Amino acid sequence: MSDHSATPQASGKSLDHGEAALIAVFGALWGLMEITIGTALKGMRLPMSGMILAMLAAIIALTGYYFVPRRGAILMMGGVAALLKVFSVGTVIAGPFFAILIEALVADGICSLLGRHLLAYLGAGAAMLCYTALHPFITQGLLFGGRIYEVYVATARQVGQFLHLESVHLAALVGLYLLLHLLAGAAAGFFAFRLARAVKIELHKLEHSA
Repeated sequence: MSDHSATPQASGKSLDHGEAALIAVFGALWGLMEITIGTALKGMRLPMSGMILAMLAAIIALTGYYFVPRRGAILMMGGVAALLKVFSVGTVIAGPFFAILIEALVADGICSLLGRHLLAYLGAGAAMLCYTALHPFITQGLLFGGRIYEVYVATARQVGQFLHLESVHLAALVGLYLLLHLLAGAAAGFFAFRLARAVKIELHKLEHSA
């Protein structure tokens, strides 16, 4: 099937009822996943729980985009997910709310440029996961100012001295942490692309057999 190379439709055209329904469905899935699985992972305090949650978010958002390949589709899904997250806690928690929206914006921008290509899915997934890794540092910098990063550097130096590690070793650990998120995001994008294509093929077979 050749539709996987389709470029995104212009965002100026209004959504039809089917596209709006799909955006609502995938946005709701994203939001419910954040509320249920996200809460469970945080409760268990598993390491890398944020990465696991972001991978699931990427799979849902990018699968949805395959069926609604237009600019702004992923951002709208993220908007639905963020609103559900707010309603679940009864108040606006800036960190998770903006994390979801920015993840959606980043993925939407990449897919809008590259279309429904595998490369776009790999890049969008990797970008979403990399932002997830950086989000706490970005938000804390906005809340507490640039001096918070001086605290991070001083803490890293103390940890390095305690463990007898050089600065280059600490930098390598940070790089490894980001690389792990990048690879996990690319894997999520690959899985979403294959899943969406498989579903599309099955739906195509059902339409022709009906």
